[in-house]
Amino acid sequence: MHSRNPLYILGTLDNCQRWRFIAQMYTVMIAENEPWVLKGIVEMVKSAGEEFQVAGECSNGKEAWSMIQEVWPMLLITDIMMPELDGLSLIKRIAEHRIPLVSVIISGYDNFQYAQKAMSYGVSEYLLKPVEFETLTEALGRSKEKLESLKDLNDYIVKFQSLLDNNQGLALDTLMHKQSQLIQSVLRLNTLNKNARIGLLNIMETKLRSLLSDIGAASGDIPKNISNDDGAILKYYMALLEKWYLEYPVMGKASLPEAIAQSCRHIEAKYKSNLTLTEMANLTNFSISHFSALFKKHTGSSLVGYINRLRIDEAKKLLRTTSYAISEIAEIVGYTSSPYFTRVFKAHTGVAPLEYRRRTGS
Repeated sequence: MHSRNPLYILGTLDNCQRWRFIAQMYTVMIAENEPWVLKGIVEMVKSAGEEFQVAGECSNGKEAWSMIQEVWPMLLITDIMMPELDGLSLIKRIAEHRIPLVSVIISGYDNFQYAQKAMSYGVSEYLLKPVEFETLTEALGRSKEKLESLKDLNDYIVKFQSLLDNNQGLALDTLMHKQSQLIQSVLRLNTLNKNARIGLLNIMETKLRSLLSDIGAASGDIPKNISNDDGAILKYYMALLEKWYLEYPVMGKASLPEAIAQSCRHIEAKYKSNLTLTEMANLTNFSISHFSALFKKHTGSSLVGYINRLRIDEAKKLLRTTSYAISEIAEIVGYTSSPYFTRVFKAHTGVAPLEYRRRTGS
């Protein structure tokens, strides 16, 4: 009965085999406005193989765009017709921002113009509804080679996001040092992959200026870098990062307006379930973008980050006080995938769940 359990498989492999298994994990986000279709695709992806891990689900394009910039999935499966922002517009935006992910469109329309437009934005697959399990798994299989080619770029962004969120509570000088090392490694890509370097730097700049804007911290005093000198580029990004780290905790301590306080209470009661940006925005009668900006301004965190922190805190408690298996704890706190839970846990604590349990003597 354990043959399909990722944690059981990892426990039977040597170190080299474990590395290969973990290296093949691909995070997947699914955007679909019909709940029953969304649920069906999620279940199919989970059944397609342990290497595909569902990292996010959303019901419209705007929510998907916001979540992509927090979770940074490797693969997006999106309906072509959605409210707020349709699938084609979402894919176009991803292409314009050079975000390294593989995209699969699901459509109820056998329309050549739609398919042609999708392919011009770099879509890997164009599947027609109703999607059969075999069709989807074949499409996922065909995507593996492209996913592998993007994995290193995705790792840069995920690490950058983790340091921005400072999940491990590191000191400012440590954070700045780690970010400096990360950016320097991106700058060194110039000799290997100039387009990758440009894309990653653009993503980092857009993210930082957006974060500062969201919390009302002006970044106009840091002029845009126009130099091609690596030293000047590094100095520019470190200035943006320093401003974010210095402003972030101040904004995080701001008094909560009642709508955000109500949201926090709702999240703390329901964080083990699949809360979405759309649901939370509707609860407060705000638009998705307005809610996201307010929530980040007054809590110092995105919705995804806030929920993950609550889940990981509960997981740490369960690791210290119970003998539940990692897969059981992952499910208890709201994760449907043990490997994804392990990835998030390590990003927050610096160690894997089993190592945390060992260190705390549980």
